[in-house]
Amino acid sequence: MVSVILSMATLTYTAYISRKIIKYGGLVVLGIVVLYWIGGIAWMAYLAAHPPYVAPTVRFGILPKIIFSQKNIDKNKTFTLELPNDAFPKFKDQANVYVIYRSKSVIGALEEAKKTAGLIGFKSQPVEQSTGIYQFKDANSNKTLTMNVLADSFKLTYDYLNDQMLLNPEAMPTKDEAITLAKAFLSQAGKLYKDLDEGDSKVSFWKIGFGALNEVKGLADANIVRVDFFRNQLNGERNIVSESLDKSSVSVLVSGSSVTDKKIVEVNYKYVNVDDSAPSTYPIKTPQTAFNDMKAGYYWPATDVQASTVTIRKVSLAYFEPITPVQFLQPVYVFEGDGGFVAYVPAITDKYTE
Repeated sequence: MVSVILSMATLTYTAYISRKIIKYGGLVVLGIVVLYWIGGIAWMAYLAAHPPYVAPTVRFGILPKIIFSQKNIDKNKTFTLELPNDAFPKFKDQANVYVIYRSKSVIGALEEAKKTAGLIGFKSQPVEQSTGIYQFKDANSNKTLTMNVLADSFKLTYDYLNDQMLLNPEAMPTKDEAITLAKAFLSQAGKLYKDLDEGDSKVSFWKIGFGALNEVKGLADANIVRVDFFRNQLNGERNIVSESLDKSSVSVLVSGSSVTDKKIVEVNYKYVNVDDSAPSTYPIKTPQTAFNDMKAGYYWPATDVQASTVTIRKVSLAYFEPITPVQFLQPVYVFEGDGGFVAYVPAITDKYTE
């Protein structure tokens, strides 16, 4: 009988100990899981704040130097800095370089150009002006379309400066109406790409007078509206700049004429088709090094001023839309200063440009 009682006591004690082990063991396991989860989150946050360094890939090899249009550059101009917080903005030591789609076949590019010309009313066969440059004429509208088929750029012109009917238009389009008309034309030509459609559209007002086009303050004084289309930021990160910050490489002049063929009187279209899916990274200069280059006269003035001394107040990194058919879209430093001064300095380190 005693042995039975002792056996039952032992079993009771064992059950008690087992319940304790299960209870506290479960809490320990739960604690380990929670700590592991919190540790994982903390580690991920640390990696996000301190990502491991990845060296530039430089997959495209040595890059060609950026070609700017010819301008007289004052190498004796003096530059000073007055930046927010008295410091250059922070940039990574590398930046993406993108491939630009270019047709390698004049014949294939010409066929595509003919399709584009046909969409906007040019049905005649083009005349070759030089290698890759073709001109279309439309006798009905008296318009001329000049296309660089290799660069996928074009210019539509009409002698609007000498059209007396445009001097006193029936009804000038509003800003929104001008943008709508300009977008409709580009869409008709199959050239209203997403980044143009979703980017900023700047409207300015102009007046025909004495054989020239002069900018005026408002719609009441204008007989021409200019619409400049600025592309969206590349991958939501950097602006794409052209030869001028306030003028785009894609612009449309809209008149107030009621005649359909005279609503769009000029179009300048230079657009590079960028492959943003597989860029390569390249080392870039520090802002200080780029500023030193500018002080030494190695810069390109998008907007110059007469002053011999210019105070730089803003520095940014952007991409320069090339003016000649090249294969790569490269970054530049943009220096903005007093009087509307704007200058570009190539950002890729000299070691990787030829």
